[in-house]
Amino acid sequence: MDTSQSVNRRTANVQRRSLGSVRPMQMYSGNDAGAPVQQRTPRNVPAPRPQAKVRSAKDAAAAKKKKKSIIDFSIPQKFDFSFFLIVILLLAFGLVMLFSATYASAKVTYGDSLHFIKRQLIFAGIGFAAMIILSFIDYHIFFTKIVMKTAIVVSAGLMILVRIMGSTVNGAERWIAIGEITIQPSEILKFVTILVIAEYMQRNYDNMKSFSKGFLPIIIRVAIACGLVIIQPHLSATLIILVISLSMLFIGGAKGTHIALVLALLGVGAVLIFTVFPMMGFDYVSDRLLSFRDPEADIQHATYQTYQSLIALGSGGMFGQGLGNSHQKYSYLPFAENDFIFSVIVEELGFVGAVVVILLFLILIVRGFYIAASAPDKEGMLLCAGIVIQIGFQAFLNIAVASNAFFNTGVSLPFLSYGGTALMMQLGEMGIVLNISRKASI
Repeated sequence: MDTSQSVNRRTANVQRRSLGSVRPMQMYSGNDAGAPVQQRTPRNVPAPRPQAKVRSAKDAAAAKKKKKSIIDFSIPQKFDFSFFLIVILLLAFGLVMLFSATYASAKVTYGDSLHFIKRQLIFAGIGFAAMIILSFIDYHIFFTKIVMKTAIVVSAGLMILVRIMGSTVNGAERWIAIGEITIQPSEILKFVTILVIAEYMQRNYDNMKSFSKGFLPIIIRVAIACGLVIIQPHLSATLIILVISLSMLFIGGAKGTHIALVLALLGVGAVLIFTVFPMMGFDYVSDRLLSFRDPEADIQHATYQTYQSLIALGSGGMFGQGLGNSHQKYSYLPFAENDFIFSVIVEELGFVGAVVVILLFLILIVRGFYIAASAPDKEGMLLCAGIVIQIGFQAFLNIAVASNAFFNTGVSLPFLSYGGTALMMQLGEMGIVLNISRKASI
């Protein structure tokens, strides 16, 4: 009897283990068929999880927007180091050559041979800090309404203010002087023009083949920008804005016939400027044209600057006179620290120095276009391309003017020429390109 009860108990225990994980139920012993065994709760069964709340697409988008930060110092993707390195090389080389080109004239004019280089170092420090900071700031912030409107109002206001209280140098009003600080609003306007064109094109990308909806609105905006610059007069800035605008239109998918029409109108305008204007007594235009046609025609007056620049270029030879050994910088070559710093570079470092500078700019342009082509969206592509075109064409124009391959327009060499507004704006633009490179598929 005891053995039978023991066997029955063991059988009941096995049944409990096998059935307990399924659901609670009553067990019965084999001996006492009518007596229920105590109900047992299943073990090791996890509690049911609450069902996740399903969010709508609108809620998900709002949450994503809330999470997105304009400034993100934890961006995992590094910026394009090769592009950054080229910018640093150009900046460092420019500081060395600026000191070499200006220490004599600074001593004579200001009694301090370090006058120009000390100021340029301050501008370079501010610009470098701006470049690093902007490389972490999402470039999409420039396309927000408040930033766009502020940029347009400030740049247009400064351009108008130049005509009211601008300082005049060589017959041109291009600067606003506030104490010892001078601002050149046209440098700000170049970037704002790029921004305005990029914003409109990405918003109307599907209409760029249309003349009335895509092409014409951009041309009107460009014409306003050029009008603000041409009244200074500032021919080089006008030309740079035109080249930037037409290049961006071509990249953005505008019709070739529309661009050709604008080029034809510009050609007619150029013919009128260089034929009719000199007859009407515009000495500014006739002097520049004479300097381009025959640099030796009036070397004491109209063609003096171009003639002295060519002397500097011819004196350099293959390897130059040596760093710091330029003769033209001793009050012979006007604006050696700005428009004609390339002439001093060639005189001191020769043909080899000229090739190095040109190669650095070419590598910068190629790498910049590569970043633009790899940008994650149209805004980044157009903004990056516009900035690279500005730097590249301005460098080309400066070198062409210094070598008399183009008539004298008064344009600085990016990163190398003296000028606070230009240097800080250019370095800031490089920061934007670096930020785009962080997000690009490179």
